[in-house]
Parts: sequence; C-alpha cells; structure tokens
Amino acid sequence: MAAKPPKVNKEVDALLHRMFTFAMTLRKRRFRRGALELSMPALEIELDKDGRVTGAHLEQNTESHQIIEEFMLAANEAVAEKLRDAGMIFLRRVHGAPDPRKLKALTAFVAELGLKTESLENRFALQKLLDDIKGDPREHAVNYAALRSMQRAVYSPEEDGHYALSSDCYCHFTSPIRRYPDLTVHRLFADLANGVKPEQNMETLLILGDHCSDREQRAAEAERELNKVKLLNYLADKIGMQMNGIVTGVESYGLFVIGSDLPAEGFIPIGALTGDYYRYDRAGHVIHGLRSGNSFRLGDPVHVAVAAVDVDRRELDFRLLGRLGKAGVEESKHRSTARRGPLKPGKKKGPRKGNKKRRR
Repeated sequence: MAAKPPKVNKEVDALLHRMFTFAMTLRKRRFRRGALELSMPALEIELDKDGRVTGAHLEQNTESHQIIEEFMLAANEAVAEKLRDAGMIFLRRVHGAPDPRKLKALTAFVAELGLKTESLENRFALQKLLDDIKGDPREHAVNYAALRSMQRAVYSPEEDGHYALSSDCYCHFTSPIRRYPDLTVHRLFADLANGVKPEQNMETLLILGDHCSDREQRAAEAERELNKVKLLNYLADKIGMQMNGIVTGVESYGLFVIGSDLPAEGFIPIGALTGDYYRYDRAGHVIHGLRSGNSFRLGDPVHVAVAAVDVDRRELDFRLLGRLGKAGVEESKHRSTARRGPLKPGKKKGPRKGNKKRRR
C-alpha cells in the first residue's frame, strides 16, 4: 500500500504553489528563447539495506525536479551576469554551438527513421522534434543521436556562451561542496561583496578550466562504469531472465537492446538471429531478413532473455525471444543460437567487430 503524502499547512502549501508557478514561468521563458532539453535520464541503481543491488530504474524528471532545476539555472545565470558586469573574469560553463555538418547529418538520420522535421540546424526545430518524439519507441535513439551531434560543455573563462541553455553568460555556482569551479565562483562573489579586488589571470584560469573539465569527464566515466559493473553483477546469476526492451542500436554485427523496466543495455549478435540471412541497411538503420522479409530497426519493441554476462569485459548478451506488438504482447518467436548459460571461468569471447566504442 502506497504511503500517504505528508500533510502541510496552508502557508507551506501556498509557498509551494508560488514556487511551482514561478518555476514554470522561468521554464517557459527559457524555451521561448531557444533552450534545448534532451531526454537522457540518469540510471539509478536500487540497493537494499545491506548495499546489495536489487534493481535499477531511470530517473524521472518530475515537477519537483523541474522546480529545483529552474531555480538553480536562474541562480547560476544571475551570478554569472553579476560577475561579468563587475568586470571580473571567472570560470564560465561554456557549451559551444554544434558543427552545422553534424546537424545536417542528424537531420538526415531523423528522416531515415521516418520522422518529418525541418532542418535541425534551427534550434527551435530541434526542440520541437525532441518534444514530439516523447513516448515514441524511437525517443532514445533520437535523443542519443542529438547528444552525439553536440559539443561537450566545458569550464572556461572565455565568453563563448551556452548553446543548449541559449544563454550568453552562465556559470556553475550552486554546488560548491562538490564542484571546484563553483567554489572559485563563490570566492569571487565573496570578494565582490566585501569590496576586495582579487588578482586575476586569464592564462591561469584557462589552465584551471581545462583541468576541471578533464576531471569532470573522468568522474562521469567512472560513475557510468561503476553503474554498469553493479548492474552486470546483479544480472550475472540471472541467466534466462526475460524482459521487454527497445532496439536502441542497429549495426551490421547485431542489435543493441535496452530493457524497458530494467534499463540494462545488451547485445544480440546478428549470428544469433537464425532462420534467415540478414542484410544491414546503413541508410535506414535496419537489418532485413532476405527470405522471410523480417526486419529489425531502431525503436522496435522486443522480448529478450539474458543470455550471457561478462563483468570483466563489461558485456551483456541478450537472446531474442520475439517481437512485441503495440500492446506489449509478443507477436512472433525467433530461434536463437546465443549462449544460454554463463560464461565458463577463464573463457573469453573474441572482440565484436566495430562495437567497442558503443560498449564503452
């Protein structure tokens, strides 16, 4: 039985209502000026009281998350503008505009998926696509492709603006206890409030920005790796476990599938799709069966089972059980030669041609 929400008095209820109204006003204003919002929810590992993994889910972007996010964005922007107006140089959060060639490629990719859109070199067309695709089986693939077309956000004292937020002056200020760039901004803001003029050097800040950007990237990679290891360890003794999933990648060597309820991404080698010979269509991101006419493309809902887990190599293999209809009911069965049991100790699989980058 679900727990009842806590009761709040009228004053708190009124305050929360004003917070929500103000946050949604800020949010609408951001999108009107061209801000983008990719749907790339973070993986949340579920643990029991002893710290053992019991499952995983994707973080939901609830209204409470949006309220806090909008207030933090507004605070970051206000602080950056204050420091800029005071003539200070500081570590900004910079996100450069994407290469037009990559946006043209993204437009072509989306068209190949059967989605009609204007040129995605227009940021408003891109955000409309991201809004329209919500809830579509192709949502993950489109958001992932859009993310790949963007530059990586970095720390720098240069006034390059933030493309995704459509902001010309932005910094990180709200998390000084866990991010060093925020702490440097807090120190400058304290100096400004106390009338102290700090020593500033552009070259020093450029070096510091590069260092912080590099450490941020390494920390993010370590976090992803840890989550993957935890999830693989959880699945290691669950060979044969069945789940519904979505095809998130189609390559000449097989299919990538992510679980719908348990967001683990696994691989189905093309050789495991028996009963037909499959041809890869790069343009359409689809593989076709030459005899049966059966095909698999991005966004297809499928039913799979865990076939093999290799924690050392960070690899998960699925076995295809069937395709799912719109109602989530399995429509067809597919035989598979994928490994049905755990890997034998000491036995290593050969590399899968071309998929190393996706794996890592």
